[in-house]
Amino acid sequence: MNPAPKKTLLFSSLLFSSLLFSSAAQAASEDNGRGPYVQADLAYAYEHITHDYPDNNAKLFDDYRDVKTHSTHPRLSVGYDFGNWRIALDYARYNTWRHGKHIRTEQNKTVQNNTPVKLIADHTDKGTFKAESNYGISAIYDFDTGTRFKPYAGVRVGLGKIRHSIAVEDKGEIIIANISATGGLKDAHPPIHESHSIRRLGFGAVAGVGIDITPNLTLDTGYRYHYWGHLENTRFKTHEASLGVRYRF
Repeated sequence: MNPAPKKTLLFSSLLFSSLLFSSAAQAASEDNGRGPYVQADLAYAYEHITHDYPDNNAKLFDDYRDVKTHSTHPRLSVGYDFGNWRIALDYARYNTWRHGKHIRTEQNKTVQNNTPVKLIADHTDKGTFKAESNYGISAIYDFDTGTRFKPYAGVRVGLGKIRHSIAVEDKGEIIIANISATGGLKDAHPPIHESHSIRRLGFGAVAGVGIDITPNLTLDTGYRYHYWGHLENTRFKTHEASLGVRYRF
């Protein structure tokens, strides 16, 4: 029996498999990383909050005039990869900054006829600031280095909701010869209570490096700057460093 037909059939099968594999590889190459993706990040944010207050209340708000704080929060993004360009929608919710202070001072004096006088000043202030939500859209360009390391840069537009509140109270009392001249602690000025919730459109920039772990999985290290806009008497901006993973379907 002539084995030539078997060899010819085997050769034809190998040739067909080779062509099929080559076509699949070429299709994957032409795909060039295109497709929808999701990304989850853990971000460490440096937050800078600047308040402007009227001159008549300026001294009462010294602790709120220039606030610098930090927070850690998760961020979720969904987008589409066009090969080198990506478009992504993201959402983040930040931690709450809180401040509270209570100072009570007592000063003893002696006036005419050796009459003892006690002056009591009681100051209380507290405030909160929270970036409750931030929805954004980014346009990002990935630089092809020919390796699995791909730097990227982009711009971002975000809609943020911010809530902040401040309460300040100052009270005083004068006690002469153990008798209160004011009948107890009295307000030195009308108590100040402010609470605002504001939405604004802001702008920012993103940059970082993506490291391809598999053809569909990328480790992402990034930086983001975002200016949230002028919110009445408040200006707010954030610098964020993040670490996350991106999965392309």
